[in-house]
Amino acid sequence: MRKAMFVLLIFAVAVSCATMGCVKNAASSAEAIRQSETMQTAGQKADYLIGQANAFLSSKDYSEAIKTAQYVLSDLDQDSKEAKAILDRARNKFSEQVNSMVEDVKKSMNTAVK
Repeated sequence: MRKAMFVLLIFAVAVSCATMGCVKNAASSAEAIRQSETMQTAGQKADYLIGQANAFLSSKDYSEAIKTAQYVLSDLDQDSKEAKAILDRARNKFSEQVNSMVEDVKKSMNTAVK
């Protein structure tokens, strides 16, 4: 009985987060930055933006992750280890993505020439 109640409670929380949103992910770095301006302290702004940068990174939106992390470092906390780590990961992933696209174009051109 307790196990069933626990599972039901977890399910209700998950559904609630899914429908109402635990933390709304911004559509862009500009939107995230605008939203952060409603927060009172630089620490709150940095924490929120780091969360948004991680969300961009998870959704493979590397350019938005880079812009958001750069904003944190330039305007809020130049020593943020989290923002620096996100920036490094996003830059590496973006570079990998670009290199993959270049290789695809090369293959397409080679195929078209033959």
